[in-house]
Amino acid sequence: MPTHDEVSTRFPHHEEIDQLVEGIYRALETTEERLDGRCDDIYFPMDLTISALTSKVEAIQGELVEIQSCIACRPEASIYIDGRNNKSIDTHNSTSIDSDTNRGRLVPKTTSDMSNTPYH
Repeated sequence: MPTHDEVSTRFPHHEEIDQLVEGIYRALETTEERLDGRCDDIYFPMDLTISALTSKVEAIQGELVEIQSCIACRPEASIYIDGRNNKSIDTHNSTSIDSDTNRGRLVPKTTSDMSNTPYH
């Protein structure tokens, strides 16, 4: 069986263990501070950007509501694209190629002078 002196020389003393543990805790604190700083460098600018964008979106949504209410309150408000002309495009009579007005008549051929164009 080993003696007390032999055991005490092979194993560190209580003070040495305390010093080792303190060193480990200091290293952990330093590492944690570095990680916190790094996260702050990444997270906070991104959080500020997201907050700024959110504020801008909310402001635009508020403006949109104001514009919509102004349009709805106008007496000349129209559901049509052109508020002054609410006629449907389908009400115009279109001329058919089969209409009776040209039936049996020759249509005069028109030509144009294209000699001064680059594609003649």
